[in-house]
Amino acid sequence: MEEYFNGLLREVEQRMATTAADMDGKEVIGACREMVTYLRGKNRELKEYALSHPFAEDAKEILYFKYYKPALTGRLLYYYRVYQIESGCPACLRVAEPYYRKAMERAERMMERYLPFYQYYHSGATYRDNYYFLRAKGELSPESGSFVLDEDGEFSTGYDVLAARLISVEMLLVHLSRRMERAAQGTDMETEREKEHRWTGTKIAAIQLVYGIYATGSVDEGNAEIGELAALFEKCFHVELGNVYHAFGRLRGQQNPTAFLDEMKEKLLKKMRDMDSK
Repeated sequence: MEEYFNGLLREVEQRMATTAADMDGKEVIGACREMVTYLRGKNRELKEYALSHPFAEDAKEILYFKYYKPALTGRLLYYYRVYQIESGCPACLRVAEPYYRKAMERAERMMERYLPFYQYYHSGATYRDNYYFLRAKGELSPESGSFVLDEDGEFSTGYDVLAARLISVEMLLVHLSRRMERAAQGTDMETEREKEHRWTGTKIAAIQLVYGIYATGSVDEGNAEIGELAALFEKCFHVELGNVYHAFGRLRGQQNPTAFLDEMKEKLLKKMRDMDSK
């Protein structure tokens, strides 16, 4: 399951990278429509794979509902929410800034409302995993939201949906912050597209690179926080990394958590050898 999911997530991140420029431009609504359709398909693929490969133990089921399903569903919810917001955004930049600010305030209230669960989810804690991420609880919780009305409710713990919503809010806050900044500057969203350099690798590769810079203390004599470095990377390369702490936690559990950095080293050494041989 892990290998299948990682491959699926790489495909999704590569597709997201190709639409990153449109998310900052006038084509954002069309880009979101396409991504919603695409991610619906990927969510179906993940579910079909899980149904055809029944969970052998509780730990496998927890992993699926804690990380795998929310990762894709969260991205789907993010693009749908951006689609809703951008569809109602005023064309006038002066009016757009307070519009985005109100949307950001609503997103922040969502985070505040579920702060205990959010903290648990990103802390790496596991002591409530059996309650949050196994389906056989036999009871309802007011925290777990509207999943009970969903036709897919039997393939949900409720809290996997909540985790997905919070992932989508994290991504949404980054998007809204960027749009607010552009609107406040009175900058047309298309103005600087030709000057932009965009990250076209996977997000997990970018996160490895950011953490490598953080671990070596190469910026500000090691005083830069990982969140600051991630935000700088996002701004420079016009990519949304999402929750880097969560992604790093997944990386630590992989067989080769530094695959991109290893590949970078190998290709750099090969480049040097090729230059020396000329």
